[in-house]
Formats: sequence, structure tokens, C-alpha cells
Amino acid sequence: MGVRVKPKIPTELLFEDIKVNRNNAPHYVLDGSEVDIWSEPYASFHSKSPVDYIRDKILECGKKGKDPFPDVIGKKREKELTKNALLSGSSILFKGKKGYGKTTFSKSIAKLLPDRVLAIKGCKIYDDPTHPSCFSCKEKIIEHNTVEITWIPRIWVRIPGDPMLTTRQLIGGISIQKIRDGYDLDHPEVFIPGRALKAHRGVGYYDELGAIPSSLQTLLHELFEEKQVTTTEGDIVPFRLDAVILAATNPANYRGTSPIKEPLLDRMEEIEIGPPETLEEEIEIGRRNMYLVKVKGLEPEIPDWHLRILAKIVRYARDKERRDIASKIDTEPSCRATIKLFDHIKSEAIRNGREIPLLSDYGDSYDIVKLALMGRIELVYGVKETKEEIIRRLVEIALNDICGEVYQKIPEDRFEEFYDGLRKIGDPLNGQSYLPIDQKIVSKSRMNKEVNSVIDRFLENKKYSDELYLSALEIVLESMARCMNTPERKYVERKEHGYVMSDLR
Repeated sequence: MGVRVKPKIPTELLFEDIKVNRNNAPHYVLDGSEVDIWSEPYASFHSKSPVDYIRDKILECGKKGKDPFPDVIGKKREKELTKNALLSGSSILFKGKKGYGKTTFSKSIAKLLPDRVLAIKGCKIYDDPTHPSCFSCKEKIIEHNTVEITWIPRIWVRIPGDPMLTTRQLIGGISIQKIRDGYDLDHPEVFIPGRALKAHRGVGYYDELGAIPSSLQTLLHELFEEKQVTTTEGDIVPFRLDAVILAATNPANYRGTSPIKEPLLDRMEEIEIGPPETLEEEIEIGRRNMYLVKVKGLEPEIPDWHLRILAKIVRYARDKERRDIASKIDTEPSCRATIKLFDHIKSEAIRNGREIPLLSDYGDSYDIVKLALMGRIELVYGVKETKEEIIRRLVEIALNDICGEVYQKIPEDRFEEFYDGLRKIGDPLNGQSYLPIDQKIVSKSRMNKEVNSVIDRFLENKKYSDELYLSALEIVLESMARCMNTPERKYVERKEHGYVMSDLR
């Protein structure tokens, strides 16, 4: 018995725009039961383009005074530009250095879509049950009395820029299995959609657009503007794409960045994405994206002084206008460096049997900081220092700054009493006093009125654990060691796992 050849499809049906309404639609079956998709709770999950879903959500947020992009920290100007571009149905190109939130921005836009929508069951591009795009679904809607539908989750498709990307991966290609099943080569069922078309009814995110080969960028001209594709062989792909198009690229002349063809740039609105504007934004980005937060759903406790030290290390490495050391760094660390610094310091504390980090967790040679920064910075050619030396200087600058802020908070009118109180709770050592940074010193400190009142002030009189109290005591002692000493005399010095204090008089 020979293979049955599937009939050819009328060309007019391939490209005809087919829409149905309540009066002329087939019966829809969801999970084995017939449903009226024009009634609640189904009416809002079909018959709208992703652009319209996003437009409606942005306008709704505007009326309520809500930020439509809560996952994006800061970036007020960028958010306003993005809203305008999306409301006008434009494609967007986010331009900025690595690690500054381009992908996060694209995902936050996708979250404006419904959590799920209705689609024709079995469709390769998740077709709308009232407005199909692929031939198979058009045939079902027109010729079948009953059509099965299903729920599909929100669609966000990453199309990674890759010089080795093929037409098949990007747009699609022929299914050999369909041909074996008896379909003619020109039958629409033979075509298997690629990543770009898989973004139908959702968001297509072209990550590093410039890295896509030039010949394939040409195919995207038509896709971005007319929502369809003509292959390099001149064949029109039998699908129309209904998607929000977003793309990302690094700045020109940035390492590894390839040029984007001008006709393609002309089809997008370019929005610059820079680093966090403030230290507080940097810290919030780092906290939100920590491993324990994103994967485990936990809220890791890290004292404010450690967050500020670690975030400043990264920010000083970028600040070429005010920090001489930054001029020696060619490739600057992104927010990912901040995230990993928070991750590593928390992990090191846990390894050492604590929840709250101490300065000792940075490592004797700041190895924990080096772990986060070594692969994320590159030095200017010809710089004599090594990466390790540059990182050590960055840590010292950040420590000095934060310790200076801490030292200024010690009440001046109570300083001598506080200092004497610290010496009293320490262990005698050759006429000096030694305060070990361990849990034993916490109970002694709490019992000393002068010491406890000052440390309490740093903790803002909130409920706190012994570990957090110890961390506050340590940063105060470190601040005194960095701010009080003179070349002639050392009042407070770090020694092994504690601090040695001399007589103030």
C-alpha cells in the first residue's frame, strides 16, 4: 500500500486573514467540555494582540498611579520612554552595557501580558482560537464543527544573538518527518517554525541583536515591520507574527559587539539603559537578585554596612570621573558583580556557622571579593597593577568610606565613656584591652550601659539577634581603627579575630 499524498492547499487560504465571532465560530472544547469563549471567565483571554494587552495594562497602571515595571529598579526616564514606545506599538532596542537590566526590562514588559491565554490545541505557534495565523488552524476553524483549545502560559521567547545562528533556528525549516508522512514539500504543515515565530502572541526578545548574521538581519526587516517573513529563497513563510518585538545590544565599540544594519535600526526605538543611578538602587538590585531570594524565596539578612561596602566596591570601579582607580579599568563590573558579592558574603557566613556576615568573611586577602570581580573586570592595557591589587584597593577605599560614615555617628559628647566602656569589656593584654569578635563579647557588651546604648543606636533600637549585634560592634571597632589612629599612635588595631585597644589618655 503506497503513501497517501496530502492534498495541496489553496494559496488564497494560506494568506487570507480569517477571524470568527460568536455567530460564525465552531464549537470550542476545553479539557473535554464545550465552553463559550465569549463569556466569563474566558472572554479576556483571546481575540486581542499582545500589543493591545500591554497597551491596556500600561493605561490601567497609569490611572491607578502604579509602576507597570516594578521589577525594574529606578530608571524613571527609561520607563517613561518604554511606555510611550509600547503604547505606539513600536519595537524597542535596549542599548547598554552588560548586566544593567536589559533582559530584566524585557521580562517586566512580558509580565504585562495575561498569565495565560487560550490557544488552539496542538498549534505550533499557539494560535488564537478566533484569529488563526497558521494554515492548520485556519483549516480547523473553517472546516471543523468542533475545535479543541487549551490554556498556554505567558510567552517570552529569547532569541540569542549568535554568529552561527541558522535560518532554520531563527525562522524555521522543513520537517522531514512530515514529508515521510506523505505531505507535499510545499504543504504548510511541512514548515516547522523557528524561535522568532514561536514568539507569536507574546514577546520576542532578540538578545545581542548585532550578533545575528547580516543575512538573517535582512530577514528581520520584514518581520519587524510587516510581521511576516520572506526567506532568502523568495518563499513567503505561511505565518503572520503577532508579537511584541524587543531587542538588546551593547554600545558601539564595546567588546564583542557587532553592528546592526541601519534598515533594522530604523524599525526600532532605541532606549539607553545605564547603570543604577544611586547606591540605594544598586543595593536593591543586588538584594532582589540574590540566589537565596530568587531560587529559595528567602530573605537573607545582611547588615546595611556590608551592603554599602560591597555595592560601593562595584560603583567605584565604574566611576571614572571621580575615582582615579576606575580609569585603570577597561571593562567595568555590572550589577551582576554586586549580586554575586552579596551571594558570596552570605554563603561564606553560612559556611562559618553564622547567618550574619562579619568582616572576616571577606577573606584575609579579600578572596571573596576577588571571586566576584576577577572575571568581571578587565584592566586598561599597560596598567602595572594586577587585578588582585586593583580589587584590594577598591575594597580599602570602600571600607574607609563606610567606616568614616560609621565613625561620625558615634556621639561626640559620649565618646570617651563609650571608649572606656569598650576597654572594660575586653580581656587584659599587656596593658591593653583585647576584644575578640565572637559571641562571648556580646553578653559583656549588652551589660555595659555606655557600650550598649551606642550599639543600640546603630541598630536603630530594633529587635536584633546576637549575631547582628556582634556585626555592629565589629564595624564600630573597625571604624575606630581606621579613623582614630595616627602615625605616632595606634589607639585601636585589628589583631587576628579581634581588636586591641590602648588607653585613650
